[in-house]
Amino acid sequence: MKLIVTAALIALTLPSMAAEPPAARPAARPTNYTAMVVKFRAKPGKSEEMKAFWLEMQKEVAKSEPGNVYYDLMVMPSDPDVYVIVERYKDAAAVAAHGQSEKAKAMFAKLGELMAGPPQADYLQLISSKP
Repeated sequence: MKLIVTAALIALTLPSMAAEPPAARPAARPTNYTAMVVKFRAKPGKSEEMKAFWLEMQKEVAKSEPGNVYYDLMVMPSDPDVYVIVERYKDAAAVAAHGQSEKAKAMFAKLGELMAGPPQADYLQLISSKP
């Protein structure tokens, strides 16, 4: 009987989960994460500028954020206007320090000129990493 009830609950839940749009993510950023995946769409004609922006930001992070473990910049081959950044930090303090240099703040102020809309971000807590 328990199995039937559990199966029924799963069957009722799955359609609503599938129908939930990606925009229904929590508005508040969690405080207990050490990694993030952020997707940005460039405005039409701004893809190369956005690429240059993120390459420069990657250098700034490497220079001014010792708590950054990695900062990978990727582009979607199927849609070259979409950039994805995967970043990981050693701890919550390193996350809090992210983007706080004067240069990073000035750069982020210009990012709106390049984006076609708000970024999509997922905040993650590391469970395990390849040694």
